[in-house]
Amino acid sequence: MGGIVVGIDGSADADAALEWSMAQARSRQCPLTVLLAWDPQHCPPAVTGMAGLASEHDTEAAAYRVLHTAIRRAADPRRPTALVEKVERGDAGKVLQAAAAEADLLVLGLHGANRKHRLLAGSVTERLLHRTGTTTVVVRAGAARLDGPVAGPVVVGVDGSDASIRALRQAVIQARAQQAVLRVVHAWLPTYMMDPGALAGVDATVFEKSAQAVLDDCLDQVHEDTLGLRVEPVLVADAPGRVLVRQSADASLVVVGSRGRGELAELMLGSVSHRCVHHAACPVAVVH
Repeated sequence: MGGIVVGIDGSADADAALEWSMAQARSRQCPLTVLLAWDPQHCPPAVTGMAGLASEHDTEAAAYRVLHTAIRRAADPRRPTALVEKVERGDAGKVLQAAAAEADLLVLGLHGANRKHRLLAGSVTERLLHRTGTTTVVVRAGAARLDGPVAGPVVVGVDGSDASIRALRQAVIQARAQQAVLRVVHAWLPTYMMDPGALAGVDATVFEKSAQAVLDDCLDQVHEDTLGLRVEPVLVADAPGRVLVRQSADASLVVVGSRGRGELAELMLGSVSHRCVHHAACPVAVVH
């Protein structure tokens, strides 16, 4: 199938995810599927509010109305977007995971509308970030910058791991689609920042040269793919999550691998990607 799948539920963040997805579908010239999932136990409040205490048939009809209303809000009449509309009954996480299996991108709002269910079972977005193998973009209302004359840079964090190289390749695709600068960031936390006595008598430039070599090697691996793109290498001596959140201030997208080389690398979603998803000032793509 390919293309983009975006999940909506009537929330402000889902509306922002839909608007971002429409812009991406136009720039990539790829299919877009807009999907709203519902079930009687965990139905989006926007749907239940419209359906009241009606039958399941009426609830499904209300779900379609919520879907159509969200599409009208997000649509740009100057730039129409071809899309497929879907309403499916079932657990939102499972429905979206199945739909994303053959997609290039899954796009979600950071926070859904059903706060009660989120507190009890964890948000759909959090579940999918851990479970899906599809690159997942998380959008927060007010964070996506779609109207400027020039797209902000696409920022990607690398650390030499296979996951970060996959993130770098995805960032190249995004930067080319948006005609944006590709900013490749390698942030490293020197040992002396954690323990000032650990490097007594040791030339700290050795560690910086090693970090520079990691960054250079990452860029070499995608050299052919980046021809024609403006690439900005950035080497920073600081914690990766903190650096990427700062770099997001003027970015159109931050791209991270789901896991890196750090101590938490074996977790299903690493600490750096988790921090970016929740604190970056722009949409974040997590590449699995």
